[in-house]
Amino acid sequence: MQPEKVMGVLPNLSDGFFGQRSYSLVITNYRFIFAEVNNQLIKEEQKKAVAGTEDKGLISKWKATVSSGFRFHERYYNMNPQAILQESPNNYEIRPEQIKTVKIMEGSYNLDSNYKYPNTMVIKWTGKKKKFKFEGVDSKKEKEMMAPLLGSKLR
Repeated sequence: MQPEKVMGVLPNLSDGFFGQRSYSLVITNYRFIFAEVNNQLIKEEQKKAVAGTEDKGLISKWKATVSSGFRFHERYYNMNPQAILQESPNNYEIRPEQIKTVKIMEGSYNLDSNYKYPNTMVIKWTGKKKKFKFEGVDSKKEKEMMAPLLGSKLR
C-alpha cells in the first residue's frame, strides 16, 4: 500500500447560511479532507510569512501578509494528511467508498449585470448531503482532480 499523499487542493469552498464556513478541499490518493479555513489559522500563516521579512521593510511585510491569504491553501501540499484532519475540530474526511455522487455545476454568467455566479458542488455520501459554492477554480480542473478517486460517481 502506497503512503498517503496530497494530490491536489481546491481552495475557497463555502457552505452554510451565507457561506459562513470556508474550507479547502484536500484531495489525497485515499480520501477527501475538508479543512476549515478560520481566522486563527490565517493569522498564524500571516505571522510565518512576515517572520521572513523582518529586515526588508514595511512594504515587504505588507506584501507577505496580503499574499499569505491568497496562498493559504498551498500549505496543505507540505502537510501530513492526518495532521490536516486534526488541525481544526471542524475538519472532516469523506472516503470514496462512502460517496454516492458528486455533482459539479459551472456557475452561470449574467450579461446584464456582468456577474458570474459561483460554481456549485453537491456531495451525497452515506446519510449526508452537502452543497458548496466555489470561485477562482475552474470546475473542469476540479473534476480532473477528483476523477481518479470517484470514477463514475462524479457528474
